[in-house]
Amino acid sequence: MPGYQLKLKERRISERKRLTGLMPGRFVVNSKDAEVKPLDVSEHGMGIICSVQFAVGAKASLMIGNRQIPLEVIWGEQDFGKHDLWRYGLVCTDQQVNLEIEFSKAGCLK
Repeated sequence: MPGYQLKLKERRISERKRLTGLMPGRFVVNSKDAEVKPLDVSEHGMGIICSVQFAVGAKASLMIGNRQIPLEVIWGEQDFGKHDLWRYGLVCTDQQVNLEIEFSKAGCLK
C-alpha cells in the first residue's frame, strides 16, 4: 500500500514558539481591554484564544509598561471543540518589534 502525504499550504511565514499562556502585558482590542490566552508567537505574529469575537482587520495592541505594540487581527475562527471560544491570528504592524523577544524577556515562552 503506497504511503500518501497530504500537503497543506502553510500560511505562517516563520516558525511559531509555544507560550506558557501568560501575556507579558495588557491586551487591548478596539480600544478595550480584553482577556485573552496567548498560544504561540513568532517574530511578527501571535495566536490567541478568547471568548470575545473580533472582526478580521480589528486593531489591537499589547501594552508592555508604557509601550504600545500595534497588532492587527488577520484571521479568526471559532475554536474547534470549545464552545464560546474564538481563535485568532494577529500580526504586529510595526516590523521593528520582535514579538518573540518581547515574550521571551517576560518569561512567557515554554
